[in-house]
Amino acid sequence: MNKTEKGEKFWFRMVLFIVPRLVSYYFRLVDLTSRKIFLNTEYEDQICKRMPFACACFHGTMLFPVYYCRRYPGVVMVSRSYDGEIIDRSIRRMGYDTVRGSSSKGGKEALVEMIEQIKQRNYCSGLAVDAPRGPSRKVKMGIVIVGRETGQPVVPLVSWATRQIQFKSWDSMILPLPFSTIVMSFGKPTFIPLGLSNDEYEKIRLDIEEEMLRVSAETELKVRQIKQSNHN
Repeated sequence: MNKTEKGEKFWFRMVLFIVPRLVSYYFRLVDLTSRKIFLNTEYEDQICKRMPFACACFHGTMLFPVYYCRRYPGVVMVSRSYDGEIIDRSIRRMGYDTVRGSSSKGGKEALVEMIEQIKQRNYCSGLAVDAPRGPSRKVKMGIVIVGRETGQPVVPLVSWATRQIQFKSWDSMILPLPFSTIVMSFGKPTFIPLGLSNDEYEKIRLDIEEEMLRVSAETELKVRQIKQSNHN
């Protein structure tokens, strides 16, 4: 190993040590300093607090929901990309287990592993349903497979904040800022039976996508109303 490779390896080890800790501290700060408003809480009360569920998030708005759902023991799928190792360490610091894979690399194997962990450990599960490369806010079939094979209800969860940074990435990722009002909305749960046709599963996928878009619009509208009220 030459000096350049040693330097890169040392630099990456330092990143893996520091960044997950900073992520944990940052979201704790956001949580402690922000007001939270929850919409459609009956779905959390009736489903999430009573049984394992499959949490469906859009990649761009998943950051705070992932932090919030740490109270529900579960397993999350993380990509095998270069930055996936950093994300994996950060997710694990929040108390989750992880499996590594995405639709572009190792996805089928990771999905099988996730389903096995869910069944063996009675875990909740979480997927960024439009990851890893989009299109943004287009639900892929993975969450349908998880719900079908585990019997878990698929519960959409989205968030928006009055103070946030929105990045110019494919998913328009948002990072909530401290001292915000964070609005989180639960979507209508979907139970997915075994033994349906491909067309029927496609219909379910579209229904989940429609519900996620609905609660996303509802959440963003609530944030706009709060900001308008604050300005008056």
